[in-house]
Amino acid sequence: SDNSLFDNTLLFDEPPGKYQLEQMAELLEDYSAKKWNGEIDDLMRAPGHDIWGKINCNRFTCTAKSCEFYQDCAFFTARKKITKADVIIANHDLVLADLATGNTVLPNVDESIFIFDEAHHLSSKALSHFSLTTNTEFIKTSIRQAKGVSDQMCKITGQNSADVNIKQVDDYVADLSILLKTLEFDEDVYLFDQGQVDSSIKDIAKNLFISVADIQNKFSILRGSWGDYLKIKVVDKSIVDPINNASGECEQHLLSIVELLSSFLASDDNAQSPHSRWIEKNILTNKKTNYSLCSAQTDISSNLNSLIWSKAAGVVLTSATLSSLGSFDRLNKQLGLIKPENQYLRLPSPFIFDQVDFVIAKFKANPTQVYDHTQEVAEQLLKRIDSTQGTLVLFASNKQMQMVADMIETKLDCTLFIQGEYPKKVIIEKHTALRQKNQGSVIFGLDSFAEGVDLKGDNLTHVVIVKLRFSVPSSPIDKTLADYLQSQNRNPFMEISLPDASLRLIQACGRLIRTETDTGKITIFDNRLTTKFYGKQLLATLPNYNVIIE
Repeated sequence: SDNSLFDNTLLFDEPPGKYQLEQMAELLEDYSAKKWNGEIDDLMRAPGHDIWGKINCNRFTCTAKSCEFYQDCAFFTARKKITKADVIIANHDLVLADLATGNTVLPNVDESIFIFDEAHHLSSKALSHFSLTTNTEFIKTSIRQAKGVSDQMCKITGQNSADVNIKQVDDYVADLSILLKTLEFDEDVYLFDQGQVDSSIKDIAKNLFISVADIQNKFSILRGSWGDYLKIKVVDKSIVDPINNASGECEQHLLSIVELLSSFLASDDNAQSPHSRWIEKNILTNKKTNYSLCSAQTDISSNLNSLIWSKAAGVVLTSATLSSLGSFDRLNKQLGLIKPENQYLRLPSPFIFDQVDFVIAKFKANPTQVYDHTQEVAEQLLKRIDSTQGTLVLFASNKQMQMVADMIETKLDCTLFIQGEYPKKVIIEKHTALRQKNQGSVIFGLDSFAEGVDLKGDNLTHVVIVKLRFSVPSSPIDKTLADYLQSQNRNPFMEISLPDASLRLIQACGRLIRTETDTGKITIFDNRLTTKFYGKQLLATLPNYNVIIE
């Protein structure tokens, strides 16, 4: 893109500020000098959504070969490479995005073999990918943007001004906001019971849906006639390109609003897991209350089946933690793996686990006794951490991690790194540098340190797990699914929380032994492994460690 596009008011609701212009100029300079490949993931300092959301392109805003920068486009340059490749490495998000939008980037699904590594994350990635959201301020802004772009196209083509009834939409949004204000929010979230939207809200949402859908339909027709006009008339590219980009963005915004409102009006099949539908509220800088309308599926298996399993030439799912509690049942339910010809394989590890001590520490306090447990964790860590070695302490709660750090940091005879003080990568680098000098180092971390961390040899010889990580249904999606299971006389703890806790425990333990020559021990400060009925199940799914119960 060029600077004239950045300055165009069709893209920005108001002229960009000095800082935004400087950021965009820096991006343009780096891309022109081939210091940057155009992907946001490869930026050292990514721009905020207020900039990136305006200057990036997608299938709606991209004008492809009609764009004067087509030959230099980062996307199409990468796409040309894909056509010549035999093996393509992509993350889960890219694969899901491409398959959900028509499979226009990656090779045809039916001619491809997919290998999903870390496949235990595929379900949560898909749930997030297929969720829908819009908000009251976004609806009003989108309608005004559509009106502005419509007027620009009509002015050039000589058509009558588009019929975009801004006042009607504003009135419906105001009515909806008044009604949402009466809801009893829990920490700024209102969750509809098992996804069933209140009838009074549905009534207003229906009016809003009809109004926005009508505008979207008219806008789509106008955009088509604009394209036809450009085929027979020559219009300066400095005018055409910004309008094409802005009109694509408008259509995307209108469609996303229509899709969300349609989901709010829909009724779920009682025989299947419901959608989760909820409202979030936040106060804007101008003191206005902005309400977000959100909808997400609680079961993504049918989507994955229609997009991948039923079409792909072949699929391989890999991970150290695909099975849970000794079974692939949880994976099958999450991903919709129902074909009888599916094959499952659990491979033995080359590592010698029976020489690794798995110590269940003697603890007076149960992890549910938060204050007492936290005090005891601090005391035990001071006794058990070897200040000459490399130690990783994994917490399930940031609050508990910070409290324990405050209690013991000045008492440790070695360096302590606490997640959040530095980026994860920097902590690992600093920790490794100390260990190479034979200096002691301790890392306090949360979930993100429980997987994907590869500290070999003497870099890590002791993993401490503060407590079992049971997922409490806290997100709207999790709460809706748990409520649904209970309504079906099923047990959310046994079907969701326990299998997930098993996976997390295996992942956490897996930080210790990374090569065949690694040694060390694992200590867990959770006596529920010995006092609760599920303790034996969790222990049975671990590698054959030398289990020591104090």
